[in-house]
Amino acid sequence: MKNKDSLKSIIVLVAICIAIGAAMAGVNMLTKDTIAEVQAEKEAKALNEVVAENNGFEKLTVSGEIPESVVAVYRDKDGEGFAILLAAKGYDSSNPISIAVGIKNDGTIEKCSVISCTGETSGIGTKVSTESFLSQFDGKSDIEDVDTISGATISSSAFRAAVNDAFSVFALLSESEGLK
Repeated sequence: MKNKDSLKSIIVLVAICIAIGAAMAGVNMLTKDTIAEVQAEKEAKALNEVVAENNGFEKLTVSGEIPESVVAVYRDKDGEGFAILLAAKGYDSSNPISIAVGIKNDGTIEKCSVISCTGETSGIGTKVSTESFLSQFDGKSDIEDVDTISGATISSSAFRAAVNDAFSVFALLSESEGLK
């Protein structure tokens, strides 16, 4: 009798798991296009934020060894600089910090922007998206004197590493396009 009850419980639990899994898959199918659109809008906003005066962007293919964190590289259609999208592995490496870095042709940062940092600890790691942290990068050609955030060392160090990766990409672009 006990074996039948145990078997019934297992069958019921498996059925519930299958139903929940199917429901989650259905919700994912219904919302994936909307999620992609929202992400594209956030990225477009960030591009316009980090290279303020532009007439749009052209996506580039960078030859050479680019860092793993680099997601995409864009050139300002006016030829004033570049916008580099990066994914920095912060506190939750499965949910990276999504960053945009604008670099002018002279090799200085115009601006940095955080597109998303949902994997970081709220109120601590998410401080990488504050103006007081981001403004440290403005006008820099290296990040030696940019401070990490006390209590959010992992997140801010990951952000700094991503900005260094953006400089690496810029160096490749400078070489291929004869900048500086």
